[in-house]
Amino acid sequence: MEINREEVKEEVLKIGKWTRFIFMFFYAFVLNFVISVSIGLAFIQFLFFLFTSKVNEALSDFNSHLFLFVSDTLKFLLFETDDKPFPFKKSSEEQGEVIEAEVETDSKDVEEEIVEDVEEETEVIIESTDSKEADK
Repeated sequence: MEINREEVKEEVLKIGKWTRFIFMFFYAFVLNFVISVSIGLAFIQFLFFLFTSKVNEALSDFNSHLFLFVSDTLKFLLFETDDKPFPFKKSSEEQGEVIEAEVETDSKDVEEEIVEDVEEETEVIIESTDSKEADK
């Protein structure tokens, strides 16, 4: 097997690969900081639990955001995804995520439910008009 030096050189010099490396270096540094902060927050959460027997909800909510960031960052660093984590992460609205589902229904059952609903509403209207006439 012969190695073509020109092809290797082209692959190594691709800007996209070096851009990813820079982002990986940046996120690795940030991840190290976030893990240190998380350990401190875990201790603070323990103090809340120790004195009140409850977890601090605001801190718990913030911790869930940190966990999501750590998860997204690890996926990016370990090449599980090419999507960059926060603050470069696209929101679900920007991604245009569409969820499709099929619902199987028996049209006769649906028609019967609609007829029953209409009959119930009609009875309520008739009762209300009867009570208004009785009041007069």
